[in-house]
Amino acid sequence: MPSPAGKAEKPARPRRPRGSINPSDIIAGAFAFYRDVPVEQWSIPQLAAHLDVGVTSIYWYFRTKRELVAAMTEAALSSFYERMPPLRGDDWEAQLANFFLDFHRLLAGDDLACDLIVRQIDAADDDGAGSRSWARKQELLDALAAAGVPDALAQHAFFTLSVYTQGFLLVQRKGRQAPLGATADPSAELEFGITNIIRGLRPLLTPAEDQEDVGAA
Repeated sequence: MPSPAGKAEKPARPRRPRGSINPSDIIAGAFAFYRDVPVEQWSIPQLAAHLDVGVTSIYWYFRTKRELVAAMTEAALSSFYERMPPLRGDDWEAQLANFFLDFHRLLAGDDLACDLIVRQIDAADDDGAGSRSWARKQELLDALAAAGVPDALAQHAFFTLSVYTQGFLLVQRKGRQAPLGATADPSAELEFGITNIIRGLRPLLTPAEDQEDVGAA
């Protein structure tokens, strides 16, 4: 059917040829496209249109949205841990506090990374997705063990502070419209909460360990 007089037909935008995109390109494109979009609203067809490829080009590498999210989470975790400062502090309490203050500072400035990481950093998927998170956690646990903190207490401390920091991030995110930016600093409220949680862990040390602390003072 001819187009109406005086109105030229808009040429169809050519798609990239099949095989011209790889998983790294897809993940990089997804990070750019979904930067300000909640994970729940992601759409593979919309991403395909953004990348100028057919939907099957994405499904060839990622059979479901869940697989794409898992791959992006791994990429976000890798970047997150590369940017995490080395463990610091004169004692195990300071190391714990500084770890989670740094944890918050990095994710508070990146909504997409926060969305991908916060809800999964303490959970290992059945297929091993998210396994990179355990190496960073283990580094802190090893440091606590070297400081004489029992394994059970170290695990309890990490879990408690992780849940608190994640919850703080989610509440903080709901209460604002725009990201804080890469230089976001933890608020006094967060630091106060972390400090008091760590103080509450002190009574869980055994009497013998308490005695050693007194003798070392």
